Amino acid sequence: MRHYSKSGLFLLIAILAVAQSFSRSIIADDYTPENFTEAQAVEYERQLNALLKTRRDEEKEFVSKIVTLVRMGVIPSKLVSTSYQWGHKNRPNSNYPFIYFEKVIRIQAKAIKLDSEIPAFDYSIYRSAGQIPGGNDASAGQRTQANRNFFSRRPKIR
Repeated sequence: MRHYSKSGLFLLIAILAVAQSFSRSIIADDYTPENFTEAQAVEYERQLNALLKTRRDEEKEFVSKIVTLVRMGVIPSKLVSTSYQWGHKNRPNSNYPFIYFEKVIRIQAKAIKLDSEIPAFDYSIYRSAGQIPGGNDASAGQRTQANRNFFSRRPKIR
């Protein structure tokens, strides 16, 4: 049976830990979107659309442009993953995580001075059919607020 000194044992453990983390980083680098093949990029885009619950063609087009920018190396893949993770962590029960993703990716890109690289997005697609820009129609939200005010003014019956 061999006897190791404390410093020798510590050195052995440190070497094993470094070797293991080095091998993991090499494996992880093989799976970054920047290094994807065309088939992997298509799958990455499909998964991102599913996670973000994109519904409209404009949302899917935005995601496609983001994936293209990542593949070209214009924006880092970490920007995409942290933007998704923020929405997933802070709005876990959202039916529309794309909205949070799009806002957060802009905020993070601005912080690292890449905001000019993020594609434009037309928010007007979210207007309801009853709303006309500049029109006099009350939106559903305004009507709901009016109904709440009406019901809150009713006398309480005991």
